[in-house]
Amino acid sequence: MKGILGFISFTFIFGGLQGIVHEAFGKWIPLMGFMKHLYVDGYEIYISIALIILGIAVGTAVQKAPKEQ
Repeated sequence: MKGILGFISFTFIFGGLQGIVHEAFGKWIPLMGFMKHLYVDGYEIYISIALIILGIAVGTAVQKAPKEQ
């Protein structure tokens, strides 16, 4: 379970960074192009920041979770 949540955390953080890069430079990073479907016109920066915060929260929860036996 930790592996799946770690991947989700990475996806959220990378997707948020991708949105910020897109807003700054106008270019999508081809590695995770499917993330561009999450963004609503006019709210890209807010959604990007929310994705980064959500990714950090999930990553913190994964680290604090007890080890599986």
